[in-house]
Amino acid sequence: MINLDSYISSSSAVLICTEVNRFYLSGMKSSDGYMLLSAVGSFLLVDGRYYEAATKKTYSGIKVILLERLSKQLNDLINRFGIKTLYTETQITVSHLATLNSIINCTVEANQALTEELLVARSVKSEEEIEKIIHAQRIAEAAYSEALNFIKAGRSEREIALFLDYEMQKRGSEGVSFETIAVSGENSSLPHGVPGDRVLQNGDFLTLDFGAVYCGYHSDMTRTVAIGGVSEKMQGVYELVLKAQSAAIEKIIEGVSCKAVDAAARDIITKAGFAGCFNHSTGHGVGLEIHEYPRLSNRSDDKLKNGQVVTVEPGVYLQGVFGVRIEDMIVTRKNTRQNLTNAPKTLIIL
Repeated sequence: MINLDSYISSSSAVLICTEVNRFYLSGMKSSDGYMLLSAVGSFLLVDGRYYEAATKKTYSGIKVILLERLSKQLNDLINRFGIKTLYTETQITVSHLATLNSIINCTVEANQALTEELLVARSVKSEEEIEKIIHAQRIAEAAYSEALNFIKAGRSEREIALFLDYEMQKRGSEGVSFETIAVSGENSSLPHGVPGDRVLQNGDFLTLDFGAVYCGYHSDMTRTVAIGGVSEKMQGVYELVLKAQSAAIEKIIEGVSCKAVDAAARDIITKAGFAGCFNHSTGHGVGLEIHEYPRLSNRSDDKLKNGQVVTVEPGVYLQGVFGVRIEDMIVTRKNTRQNLTNAPKTLIIL
């Protein structure tokens, strides 16, 4: 759990406004509400939709307050405890910050350092959090296995995406981690392509990027499969991407820079003659949000920490022809790493 002592004193406190940080710090998921962390205690303010559940789910030591009128209730706490400054996250809108400053009897400051500390703290997962991510991943993998029996020439991209979504939710997913990607043929050269009415044909690559959610924690995986058969070039590109991914995974260990992990994959793809065909970062953190800190980017000097869960997802995209991406989730450990993804990566031809 994060230590926010540097922001909490006899005259200052922290006001958590964002849904994800409120859930992380309180254990209660709600679309609206506030959390006040002060020197004399922590308070979760939620409206009637969440109050009863919050009294049962909120972490011990946090007082739950039925939110009826924020200006009065928050000001009562601020006046009682002598708070002069409230620090909050920078992810809130300018309008939201202005509203808070207009109704609260102290200064409300969106603090970048506080925001970054929350992001870094959330990136380092407990074993319990990792188990929830693994559970989400197993749901996604079971859905993928079922989808392999469904995918064939004549199916549309949209049909396949909907099938995956249904199979994940049938197995207990709380929703999808993000809009499922199922892109085929020339569309597979679009890293974030949207499934459409294109029908799978023999000789296509089909890229599937999807994830499940369990207890608020997301999973993320990508597999590229072939329909009917592949050309020599398609086979070569697939093996290149797999080689690049393996190199990046082997680089992951506590203390290694995010830039170095990205370079391990990118250098292999570039040296093979595909410079410019890998047009996104190698990976990103995963947890309560699908994209979290850290980012495995060629511009990031940040060092990996023990317990961070990151994706490793290099790709090669040949515009208007085809694309290949392969993605696993990896946990950084002190002297090694742990792959949370069990789905096979040998090229599957359906």
